[in-house]
Amino acid sequence: MRHMNLDMEIINIIDVKFGNHTEINNGILTINKVELLDFIANPIFESLNVELARPGESVRIIPVKDVIEPRIKITGSGGSFPGFLDSIQGTGEGKTKTLRGCGVVTTGKIVGFQEGIIDMSGIGAEYCYFSKLNNVVIIGEVIEGTSPAKHEEAMRIAGLKAAHYLSLSTKNTPADDIESYKLELVEDLPKVAIVYLIMAQGLLHDNYLYGVDAKRLHPTLVHPNEILDSALVSGNCVVASDKHTTYDHQNNPLIKELYARHGVDLDFKGVIITPVYPGLADKERCCTSAVNISRLMGLDAILIPEEGGGNPDADLMMICRMAEQKGIKTVMITAPNGGEEPVADVTTEADAVIDVGYVLEKVLLPKMEKVIGHPEQIALLSGGSEDSLKNDGSIYASVAVIMGAHNEMGMTKLTTKLY
Repeated sequence: MRHMNLDMEIINIIDVKFGNHTEINNGILTINKVELLDFIANPIFESLNVELARPGESVRIIPVKDVIEPRIKITGSGGSFPGFLDSIQGTGEGKTKTLRGCGVVTTGKIVGFQEGIIDMSGIGAEYCYFSKLNNVVIIGEVIEGTSPAKHEEAMRIAGLKAAHYLSLSTKNTPADDIESYKLELVEDLPKVAIVYLIMAQGLLHDNYLYGVDAKRLHPTLVHPNEILDSALVSGNCVVASDKHTTYDHQNNPLIKELYARHGVDLDFKGVIITPVYPGLADKERCCTSAVNISRLMGLDAILIPEEGGGNPDADLMMICRMAEQKGIKTVMITAPNGGEEPVADVTTEADAVIDVGYVLEKVLLPKMEKVIGHPEQIALLSGGSEDSLKNDGSIYASVAVIMGAHNEMGMTKLTTKLY
């Protein structure tokens, strides 16, 4: 697998606008709105619209379901999102065009209570890295009586199709930069991998590997390039501040950091996709298997980024305990929820833990001149309440409602200061 070479051809997007043709000129993405809506049309939607939200604008998007970076293969089949809109063959190698600085955001009336907010300016933008993107916002309202599962599926597919449509404009656009990913053969350095926990709990707590619901998966070893090349898609409604969107998977900072250190002070061996199930028997099966794969690979250490909290804390600690007892060092990344018991489970072996922040901190998000979506839905969001939306349009809620504020794979704008 070390011979799997991926070139990400980056096109920097500095602005988005609507126009007669979907194209890119001098970093400006022009979108034919009618064509885009036709491309993502689905009879399950009672209404479907597209709006734009640029960095620094007085715009709030609520409730946010997912964020996606537009990508397309320019070798092989020329598709996007393997398992959904493309064959899985060739994923993780060849050439992929990427619209850097652009995001597809999906919104509409709430699917599950754990969705979030993106503010394009103000204090909310200081917590949220999605606020720096030129966002193409898909607003989908499904017909009455649609089940939450069908609602989520429709929005997930609409977002992926919108990202694919936008990425079609890149095929004849030269790259501004190229990021190359290749695992060269390394000897005599510590062998390190990521045990990549992905939610597989049902009730809208799910992810998809090559289009397959994680509830159907057993721990699986993949090349890191496969993750960067959009093999993993979020269908997840967990607390907004620490959920992993599709964009997060596509731009995983842990993978990029281990690549940067590969051959310098470690030997990056891969990614072990590990589903997080709700039941104890499945947890024991998956955690044991993840550790056994780690042992088979001869790993010296593993990184374990959590997604969400509460129930997944058990998987985090179980893997840590099993691995440490087998001589494999562990580092965990988590976002404790505060209170007297910040995590739902603990183990004495957990002696290297990264805390990405306190999710219950309250923040006042000022009124925005424009709201895309439904501001009243803050009453239903995890971290919000019936009193969160003020008469002047401002929102008082915990940081938990801000998309990506406490990202547990490290894609966060929060940091630590020593005094």
